Amino acid sequence: MRPVLIAAFAALFAASSVPTNAAGSQAVGRWSIVQRTDDQSRVQLRFEYNESSDRGNWNSSWSSSVPLAEAGIPAERLRGPIAPVTFTIAREPGAFACTGSAGENSGAGQFTYAPSSRFDDALAARGLSRPDARQSLQLAIAGVTLAFVDQLRSSSRSAKLDDLLRVVQHGVGPRYVSDLAALGYKVSSLDELVRLRDHGVSADYIRAVQGAGFRNLSADDLVRLRDHGVSERFITEMRAAGYANATPEQYVSARDHGVTPRFITDMAAAGYKNLPLDELIALRDHGVSVAFVDRLKAHGYTNLSVRDLIRLRDSGI
Repeated sequence: MRPVLIAAFAALFAASSVPTNAAGSQAVGRWSIVQRTDDQSRVQLRFEYNESSDRGNWNSSWSSSVPLAEAGIPAERLRGPIAPVTFTIAREPGAFACTGSAGENSGAGQFTYAPSSRFDDALAARGLSRPDARQSLQLAIAGVTLAFVDQLRSSSRSAKLDDLLRVVQHGVGPRYVSDLAALGYKVSSLDELVRLRDHGVSADYIRAVQGAGFRNLSADDLVRLRDHGVSERFITEMRAAGYANATPEQYVSARDHGVTPRFITDMAAAGYKNLPLDELIALRDHGVSVAFVDRLKAHGYTNLSVRDLIRLRDSGI
């Protein structure tokens, strides 16, 4: 299960709120942890935070799969009997002091977040503004590191704190960028990173597409495939149906026109094997179904060409 951005630090109006402390430098919220059943080395970590102000309430909720070692809670405490627990989740922008209860592979409670002045100083040294308490919390929840900041600034030297916040609000974090780079996608602009993430082009999706035979696709190609519903399963089944050499654009066209692997298999069973994709698309566009072919056969019309099938269908037969 890839990381899931539940709500990207959105400004919402909510009924409940959790205040900051009197100094305004610490924030209080809720945490929860659940052991992953498919990977004992990882947990699903969730943060929830609400803040009241004279402009309304700011509400965010974030959940991600993280290594257990980064979650702060000892493995034996998470997997043992349910009992009170206290631990710290330390990240570069600040630390989450967590209290609550945990055991039997899950836990929940309250956190108090304190920003790191050292991290704020490091941002200032790089020409970025110092984050306020809310901004620091956003950066910490997203797992932002100075290495990540430097990586983003290598793509855009003019990047400011607002740019950093924008990319993390869209679900672009250190892991996403490093995963893309490992797959050969060193994205050169912040806007392109946000676009990829917004369109659902995850590292898992790229791996799936590459595993199905498409490599060296551009970022635009990936977005187009994803937007048109060309999934790993679709590609794999189309290849198995005999269309391994089709281009990404042909797969998009087939998907858009309803030419599914099932349609191809059914038409092959009806005697129309190994048709070019453009002929399959034409059949689908004109409403030629296997049931239609079977009706024609029942009336003695056999071994018809694709053109004949379309002509008969268009004539209302």
